[in-house]
Amino acid sequence: MVANQIPNSASVAGSFNDATKLQYINLSNKPPLYKTFPGLRSIPLPDVAGASGLEMSTLQAIRGTGQSAGPEGGLTLQTLAELLYHAAAVIRRRTLRDGEVHYRAAASAGALYPTEVYVVCGNLDGLRAGVYHFNPLDFTLARLRNGDLRRWVGAAAQDHAAYPATLVFTTVFWRSAWKYRERGYRYCYWDLGTIAANLAAAGNAAGASVGLKFGFVDRSLTGFLGIDGLEEAPSLLATVGTPDSTLNPGSGDVPGMLPQESNDLAAGALEYPLSREIHLASWLRTGDDVAAWNEPGGTMSNSEKEELDGTGERFRPLRSGSDGTFDSELDLASRPAKSLGDCIRSRGSTRRFATEPIPWEDFRSILEAAGNPISAPHLTGGFSPYLSVYLIVNSVAGLAPGAYYYNRFYNGLRLLKEGDFRETAGHLGFEQALPADAAAVAFITADLPLIEREFGTRGYRVAQTVAGIIGGRLYLASHALGLGATGLTFFDDAVVEFFGPHSAGQETVFVVPMGIPHQDNRVRPFRSRLAVSLDSRARGAGQA
Repeated sequence: MVANQIPNSASVAGSFNDATKLQYINLSNKPPLYKTFPGLRSIPLPDVAGASGLEMSTLQAIRGTGQSAGPEGGLTLQTLAELLYHAAAVIRRRTLRDGEVHYRAAASAGALYPTEVYVVCGNLDGLRAGVYHFNPLDFTLARLRNGDLRRWVGAAAQDHAAYPATLVFTTVFWRSAWKYRERGYRYCYWDLGTIAANLAAAGNAAGASVGLKFGFVDRSLTGFLGIDGLEEAPSLLATVGTPDSTLNPGSGDVPGMLPQESNDLAAGALEYPLSREIHLASWLRTGDDVAAWNEPGGTMSNSEKEELDGTGERFRPLRSGSDGTFDSELDLASRPAKSLGDCIRSRGSTRRFATEPIPWEDFRSILEAAGNPISAPHLTGGFSPYLSVYLIVNSVAGLAPGAYYYNRFYNGLRLLKEGDFRETAGHLGFEQALPADAAAVAFITADLPLIEREFGTRGYRVAQTVAGIIGGRLYLASHALGLGATGLTFFDDAVVEFFGPHSAGQETVFVVPMGIPHQDNRVRPFRSRLAVSLDSRARGAGQA
């Protein structure tokens, strides 16, 4: 009788019980790592895996502005293949006990790779005009639409220059949320940023200008690509090559439905309402919205804080020599480093660092490369004041261990507090040994209130992506010099508290430890004394 008086009691209890179950990872609803179009013919891209392309030094390639004149004769399929391969392709495979593991050109949180790549191009040497989907596994293109449809992308971005090609990056949110739940929304854009860092560097090395665009009418591109904008959504545009004319603006209307069907990327997906809410709030809905969003903001590329920081005995210019005295202009071209092609093809995330010091020359070269401007609206003067880089230095030859702020305006390091902070770094890096053992740890932060005032809610995903670009540059520069790097999650507020009061008003976005890889590249167990103390206090220690 009681059950009849309380409708749906069993379903409420069952729903609650299902929602609070604990398990390691549910492999039964893991999303596919690759989007495919089974009904379409695969168009092979030129084989660039075994070529010795992109011979430019990695440090020079990262530092370039992306404003090169472009390859002689215009963009070719060969050059496009080089860019796709070094930005997003599977670069090597390894068979382990539980199956084959695929390693991609850029780093990804949990190796889940939520980013998809589409190509919208005019007629290229070796490829007909159309809209294509890039398959990173077999290095092919699938043609989704025929004809020169660049004007629709131009209309969405309010940019009608006739670029030879535009890459449209989309995000499949469930791939990251499957493991990381609501927080996975952040990780999606970190991954997008590491791909963008590779792409920009590859463009510089190949002589093909690459420009990034964060502002576009979201709904126009969802219909254009045949995606829903929620499960899979457009996240970034990258123009490739130098425009040779102006496109007919067109109406911006979607040119008919896409008849092709892909494999089901959303099978078994769970909905995370906060992620969906912030994404919908970040949409630009009209061309006027895009035009207003792309207008230059009123914030200068430096701040009063940076100008004050670049003075006094506690400031170390990157141009200083190993002994700390003024040296000369920092010349990245003179540093021995791997070529970009070799660097990307051999890159991998470090699982354990040795504790030996790295040379000051290497450290300052990494920061110099990572701190350069980004070829995107609002960022051509650099990422400051929107984002900042703080550092815990554990072991850099000629540099006192301690906490530092990287000042882009004066291009140097401001010592915030001196001391051994290895254990602190391990705790801040989500209780992991990697930041405790690393030579240095970069903590990338963002002034989210400033970003939201200037860019609205869309600024949040821009901040996460730009942090990924900075992190991707740190990855590449470290590996180019024979060092290692990896990306980490973190205890958000604890990072800001540690670097305070200098970091007041910031939010932590991304963490990258760097250093010498340990000969045993396996994760080392770690537990900081701070974590032990916090656990003890949580159990009631010290309370009356």
